[in-house]
Amino acid sequence: MKKALTVLLVLLLSVPAFAQNWYTLAGSNRKNGLTKLTGPSTVNTQYWSVNSTTSAVWGNAVYTFGDKFATARITFSPSYRGKIELRSLTNGSLIWEKTMSDTSIMYVVGFTEDAVYACDYKTHIFYALTVDSGNYKWSVASDMFPGNTGICFADNGDPVIFGKRLDYRTGAVKWTYNYTIPVGPDGGFVVNNNTYYHWTGSLVTPKKLIAVNLTTGQFKYESAALPGDGDQENDLVIGPDGRIYIARDGGALHCFTDNGSGFTQEWAMSPAVLPKSFGPNNVIYCANVNYGSSSGKLMRVNGLTGTVIDSVSSNIPAGYVTFGYDSTVYVNTVEAGNGRYFAFTPDLQTIKWQMAVPYNYYSGCPLGKEGVFIISGSGAAITAYKPDILRKPVSDFRCSGRRITAGTGSVNFFDQSSYVPVSWQWTFQGGTPSTSTQQNPVNISYSAAGVYQVTLVTANAYGTDTLVKNEYITVIPNVGIGNNTSVAGDYNLLQNYPNPFNPSTTIEFSLLEDGRVSLVVYDIKGSEVKREINNEFYGSGTHRHVFDASSLPSGIYFYSLFDGAKRIDTRKMVLVK
Repeated sequence: MKKALTVLLVLLLSVPAFAQNWYTLAGSNRKNGLTKLTGPSTVNTQYWSVNSTTSAVWGNAVYTFGDKFATARITFSPSYRGKIELRSLTNGSLIWEKTMSDTSIMYVVGFTEDAVYACDYKTHIFYALTVDSGNYKWSVASDMFPGNTGICFADNGDPVIFGKRLDYRTGAVKWTYNYTIPVGPDGGFVVNNNTYYHWTGSLVTPKKLIAVNLTTGQFKYESAALPGDGDQENDLVIGPDGRIYIARDGGALHCFTDNGSGFTQEWAMSPAVLPKSFGPNNVIYCANVNYGSSSGKLMRVNGLTGTVIDSVSSNIPAGYVTFGYDSTVYVNTVEAGNGRYFAFTPDLQTIKWQMAVPYNYYSGCPLGKEGVFIISGSGAAITAYKPDILRKPVSDFRCSGRRITAGTGSVNFFDQSSYVPVSWQWTFQGGTPSTSTQQNPVNISYSAAGVYQVTLVTANAYGTDTLVKNEYITVIPNVGIGNNTSVAGDYNLLQNYPNPFNPSTTIEFSLLEDGRVSLVVYDIKGSEVKREINNEFYGSGTHRHVFDASSLPSGIYFYSLFDGAKRIDTRKMVLVK
């Protein structure tokens, strides 16, 4: 009997800390161009240079994770097409390339250890591709403009796209928040702590800043209407202190703080300039950009008052800005038919280096592991520069698998830190052993169900660095019924809602043929607390079961669906009273 069983849960998670990795547009969930890495102080010597088999019409955003980077290659002749390339960060060699069809226009929009995330501009389908081979994992329909709007991530790696949070393993929708998204192509959203921030409004309705709970997808609050033109909006940016900067097209640059129950406007600067990155002493690096020309100014603005401090003496229309650990300011430009990269001192008064790179509009200024700077524009060439420095490490790691069954199997961890650490101190919450000083610890086991963090402290002669990945390892209960025995393709995993919930939530499952199923709920220790469905007969098709937890206390629960005596799968749900 073949059947498809589908279930829902949401992990109670916050914002990821993926250390050195440039995993979304402008580097992080806050999209503010800040990094722990030190980039190249000169570009006299290339680290490596390669030629793609595709000569691109312009450079596209570069995303890095560990020793790999992903980017898109776009062509206009004989027609508008795009494919994804994954390459080695250490030598530029091609690992794989991918397009979904002969007509696809694929753009990379994010990159973590779980997947390379891409969106087809032609179909607006959002894809997850395996890191090792570029194979298809899953896809969902989306509303995003992929060309220059990166996604964000929850702490467990769940991708967050326009108004949706998706399960990183299956693509199942954990929540959807429906709202009016302004006209593209800009207007990217940001995530900070447990909140999703974005614009809402249309050509004929007021534009506002909104806040949505990242765990539940529930609307929290919105700002007052922000005056300006009716057309497209600009990317949001969040500063290191959590202040939200939002520039209205034809209006002002607004600075907001989130007070937990609403937005407080700190100041408004008119006419608007676009916030790009941040420096010391509350400095914001902003661009006064006239896209498609050579006019525009890169300037410094006081983040506490919204007043201009100074600007670059010549016209430099900045596209993206990255502020390195050594205070170097990296800039790419958006000049029609041209394109340049600059490295400035933090006061913008001295140019450390510059180079011409035609049509580098969307490339950004990404810094990867060891501070490697990838440079890409029109044509076939992709070039990298690497600093030759001695400094304290930047901690980073990945693992062999972040979801296991309690008491069975183990996890291996792999150090991928920058700047040559010589010692490693690992802490595995809930793990056995709970600590390790190996560079790459192996066989870390977990005996109790739960969701656990992992901490890595690295050190060398120049200092130490600490990385904590919250909600990193998920351990499901071992209920003693064996492993998943379903044939691949017999069922699809989806997400129901609400979760967290109180007092009830709906569990959905679908059968391809008539059959008998059971649903059993367990507490965090793996003890059975309720048997909702007990080997009952269901016809083929989709079914929904309402689980009432009125008699249970708040907490994390797991539930298993069974095909007869065989456990099909186990999922987590959160009861909040």
